[in-house]
Amino acid sequence: MTQRTPVAIFNSHAEFIDALREALDCQGLPTVTALLAEIQSGALDLVAFLETHDPQVIVYDLPRPFEKHWNFLRLLKQTDVLKKRTWILTTIDKAALDAAVGASGVIEVILGEPYGVADVVDAVHHALRGASAQSLGGDAYARRPFA
Repeated sequence: MTQRTPVAIFNSHAEFIDALREALDCQGLPTVTALLAEIQSGALDLVAFLETHDPQVIVYDLPRPFEKHWNFLRLLKQTDVLKKRTWILTTIDKAALDAAVGASGVIEVILGEPYGVADVVDAVHHALRGASAQSLGGDAYARRPFA
């Protein structure tokens, strides 16, 4: 049975997942979460997970090495269940990510460090309202989905 959950959080740091989940829960936005290692190792069936929870927005952390993780993300985005999601991509070094893979042209929102929980919460609210991420300012950018 599918249960619509507004936000899925996929990150490599459990502490950040917990902080973001708590902040979103306090604002009435239920979340589902997973560590990136669980997704990449196959311990979590991501397609089944997303079919079950049906999130509107996915907050996805892209760690180093960017090329490896970017290729994995591109594979994920090619699956039918992930094609039409709104993605918020977080990364520790936006400039290096852009240089490595040109990510700014193919993802809806990229938040480069320094970013905090409040920045991601703001991006989630904008994404859920369908507002342009351009209004977020700073290092956040509105982008079209992957081709």
